[in-house]
Amino acid sequence: MKHRIVVAGLLTAILGTILLVYSNHFYNEFHFDDSHTVRDNAYIRDISNIPLFFKDCATTSSMPSHQGYRPLVTTTLAIDYWLSMKKTNGQNGYDFFWYHVSNFTWFLLIVVLLYFIQVKIYNSAFANERNVLFALLGCLWYGLTTANAETVNYIISRSDILSTLAIVASFAIYLVFPVQRKYYLYLIPAAIGMFAKETTIMFAPVLIAYDYMIEKQKPLKDIFTLKELKAFGGSFTKGLPALIVCVALGIFTVVMTTKHEPGGFSVLYYAISQPYILIHYVVQFFFPFGLSADTDIPLITSLKDDRLYIGFAFLIGFIYLIFKTSETKEWRGVSFGLVWFILMLLPTSSFIALAEVTNDHRVFLPYIGLVMAMVSVLTNLYYKIWETKSLLRTGIVTITLLAIAGYGYGTHERNKVWKTDEALWKDVTEKSPNNGRGWMNYGLTQMSKGNYNDALYAYEQALTKTPRYHLLHINMGVLKAAMGMNAEAEQYYKNAITYGTNHVEPYYYYARFLFNNGRADESEIYCGKALSIFPGHIYSRYLQMDIYNFKKDWNMLMASAQTTLSMYPSDVKAQAYLNIAQNPSSASIPTPAKNQTAQDLLNQSLAYYHAGKFRECIDACYKALELRPNYAEAYNNICTAYNQLQQFDSAVWACNKAIELKPDFQLAKNNLNWAKSQLKK
Repeated sequence: MKHRIVVAGLLTAILGTILLVYSNHFYNEFHFDDSHTVRDNAYIRDISNIPLFFKDCATTSSMPSHQGYRPLVTTTLAIDYWLSMKKTNGQNGYDFFWYHVSNFTWFLLIVVLLYFIQVKIYNSAFANERNVLFALLGCLWYGLTTANAETVNYIISRSDILSTLAIVASFAIYLVFPVQRKYYLYLIPAAIGMFAKETTIMFAPVLIAYDYMIEKQKPLKDIFTLKELKAFGGSFTKGLPALIVCVALGIFTVVMTTKHEPGGFSVLYYAISQPYILIHYVVQFFFPFGLSADTDIPLITSLKDDRLYIGFAFLIGFIYLIFKTSETKEWRGVSFGLVWFILMLLPTSSFIALAEVTNDHRVFLPYIGLVMAMVSVLTNLYYKIWETKSLLRTGIVTITLLAIAGYGYGTHERNKVWKTDEALWKDVTEKSPNNGRGWMNYGLTQMSKGNYNDALYAYEQALTKTPRYHLLHINMGVLKAAMGMNAEAEQYYKNAITYGTNHVEPYYYYARFLFNNGRADESEIYCGKALSIFPGHIYSRYLQMDIYNFKKDWNMLMASAQTTLSMYPSDVKAQAYLNIAQNPSSASIPTPAKNQTAQDLLNQSLAYYHAGKFRECIDACYKALELRPNYAEAYNNICTAYNQLQQFDSAVWACNKAIELKPDFQLAKNNLNWAKSQLKK
């Protein structure tokens, strides 16, 4: 009992240390794919949509090309949105705190479960009570590994966190409760994890490897001998239930996925590049100085590329090390850790060509294997050498702890990079200067601040790297329009349509541009094209309703609003437009209540806005501010109303107030940019 209390106390201290290191990350912004899976995904705004997530993969993203069947991830996002709404009294469903709390909680659970797995592995080599200390060291090492910050900070990478948690939980149950194996209860977490990410399927081969290498204590070279074929067959049989369950669910996810994210790479080039990428991952584990949210490592496309031979030489050496360390019981834990690392990399580092040749969040699961391998090395050094050489023991222990402390410092600093979009993408342009997408995203941060010349420079840099990137041409169009260069802007929008014919964004942004320039009929056509690609694109639906309201086409407005509400039943804007379409004369302005809250007045201002009564909208907002002086949303509505009244100086003032109160208020930033662009005209 005393032993367990000590272990629990030390593990709690480790979790507290990890919490301290990550204490500066809980309010970090959304980044990158968080935009279309979280920020722009209208489905997560209604928790009642959860059953739909398991039926329709279109609910995972507002971008059809990125819609995959991961209902568990989307479910957790909807819960976070609901918690955010509760915390902010219905004002903001995108409070970063709850999203990060979710990711971090699951991360800590992984760290805890790793303790039980490690104890079993280290005991298989040396049966010693001190192995609990090595297991705790492994927990601390993994929890502070700097590269893991790339996953923990990236909200939508919870798919990696949840799938890792599922594998680790299944593994822990299998090892700690061997009696229940006949009931197959250990399969439950892995089965659930398949609804988070397909990589959970790798639980089966790792389980087979564990049974053969650790429980049966067999060296890997024996796999190739007929004499030991029966032993491997027994291990395969033990892993077969996991394989059947995971493969069956994997096939199910493929069937449920109607759209696939395009890789855009040759499978051959992608595959032959991965051995070199393996070097990158190993180096980043030990020396995480070059971490980048979006790397610029190019594919290997030629036999003359030295990286091809360096990569394959490293891979051969790595495999040799795996086989060599598996020959003795004492070093087999090292071998198993390396096997874990290689197997867990296979789904993203083999013949499935993904959209990027490498991503540092892909190694969140594989790095568990490297940690186990390195700690296994330390156990060997301790039990074979250190016990007789105290000075050497003290020196290596000190170096190890200093290195782990260095990881903790690096993680804390890396959290700062992920704090804002500007900091993150500036870091990308510095570490990955040949990444066009990185330059574009950095340009976006400058455009949001009104630094148009800096944004233009960043976009021009991006064009030299990725001249046919449709999102880049969209952003150039937005920037040129903001700078009053409408002819150039229109050409960029047309380029975007040419380069992104099957994507919804080029048609939507061009339609929005046309509408803002008084070309409603043309805008209606392109908005319709956007919705033909993805009927659930909420911003195209909003624009379509704006167009019909502008044209006073009440029948079409009613149909559009009803269609939108059938998809997103709680959408406030669609409901307001439906009220207007049903009774255009009254414009459905809410009847003032006797004891109006600030929220009531804000809703009233929104109804006034959609009715074209912009002065009344502003008045309602000022009344809301009397009740809640720091109401950022009220200032934003004032800004949008002044924009419609073409009083852009007042609009700039109001949006600046909104952003001052709520620095991450992206809608206010967009409205501010529009007001500034009109002032320049």
